[in-house]
Amino acid sequence: MFDKELARMSKNQLLVLKYLLLHPEAITTTSILAQKTGIVEKKLGGVLSAMSRKKIEGLALIAPMGRDARKGLRWKLNSKAITIPLAQKLVKALVLSYK
Repeated sequence: MFDKELARMSKNQLLVLKYLLLHPEAITTTSILAQKTGIVEKKLGGVLSAMSRKKIEGLALIAPMGRDARKGLRWKLNSKAITIPLAQKLVKALVLSYK
């Protein structure tokens, strides 16, 4: 089921998820995600919003963790919603398919 959800994600969503999977316990900001993924910070709002609404077996994929100092939101991967090693493998393959 999770692989079908991943296949529906945009390239930008996959890039964000790839970063979050490498740092599953980290709470990150939109500015850090912009630096690490190369996605313009202004576009990340829509990407993160869509990802926060995505449910995997009833659990949100990512969750907001309050505001950062620059008035943006901080985000954390919900590691209970996915199997991290499997997700890393699937996301890597999907990201490579865009190149």
